Amino acid sequence: MATLSRVGVAVGFLAGWTVAQAGDEETLAISRLEALPCSGKTIGERLAEEILKHSRRDLGWRIFEGEGYRDLERSLRVSKAMEIRYRWRSRASGVPEPISEAAKGLCP
Repeated sequence: MATLSRVGVAVGFLAGWTVAQAGDEETLAISRLEALPCSGKTIGERLAEEILKHSRRDLGWRIFEGEGYRDLERSLRVSKAMEIRYRWRSRASGVPEPISEAAKGLCP
């Protein structure tokens, strides 16, 4: 849950929104994504494994709005100079699709 509290801050910084404006809808979109099946588990469970298994620092969720879609991105710090970004594109009519190589590789 600590990760979800960072959503408002990240979204507010990137999109110029206040934390209050970035709450329920974005949190719901992330919760839906994390609950999707992924290699016998959920996406949320697989991301948690990646963080613990490789001792990566969780930088939280970021949300990017576009025309007719929303990108949901989870960033993990690997080293001072490197991050892994798991990004999915969510359209109003369907299930989020992985668009980054890391997200595509998460659920083989």
